[in-house]
Amino acid sequence: MRRRPLVVGAIVAVIGVALVLVGLQRGADGVSAGSGPSDTTSASETSASPPESGATSGPSATTPTTAAPGTATATGPAATAEPPAPPATALETGPALRIPDIGLDADLHAEGLRDGRINPPARTVMWFTGYDRVAPGAVGTSVIAGHVVANGRADVFNRLSEVAVGDEVQVVGDDGVETFRVVRAGVVDKDELTVDQTVWGANSSVRRLAIITCDDAYGFRSDGHRVANYVVIAEPA
Repeated sequence: MRRRPLVVGAIVAVIGVALVLVGLQRGADGVSAGSGPSDTTSASETSASPPESGATSGPSATTPTTAAPGTATATGPAATAEPPAPPATALETGPALRIPDIGLDADLHAEGLRDGRINPPARTVMWFTGYDRVAPGAVGTSVIAGHVVANGRADVFNRLSEVAVGDEVQVVGDDGVETFRVVRAGVVDKDELTVDQTVWGANSSVRRLAIITCDDAYGFRSDGHRVANYVVIAEPA
């Protein structure tokens, strides 16, 4: 089994006076209480967040941007109203992410910020709905996140650091399977990831997946969070 450089970490961005942290924790394996989280670290304590996009407050994951299909409007009853088109970033129900080389086959869940951070629940692979990131398979960059360790147990991305350039990634939806190929994989320091334009920059032409988790190759910060992330970038095969 191939071994790739491990990653740890967090994304930190300062826009004006706003400080935003990304840190999908790996867990506490072999870490003392003084230098890292304990074995009881929970998924809610191992969080991550993207850089701010101009405003000091991020978009609300609970605020809909379109009316529900079939809802009555001021111009006519629901029965005759045309249902609105889905947002450009929407993904059909039942999506899944597959990475055959590491045996990953997991449902994808749309999630916004939780307490100002990207913080997927344990045992969950999420795609981030904020900051103009798109659903997996849509044109644009989709940010997908998951934990390596949560609640002291191996989690969904515990083998992500084994993924290498050339490996296959699949997004499964109602329209079938879309195949991507890994074009970049490796350790990224959290500060560098904050300004990584491949992940957070504008993208209106390429269907791109940015799959992010953490590892402990670079150790820990004083607050117990890891120093770097493992980032996998995949584009259509």
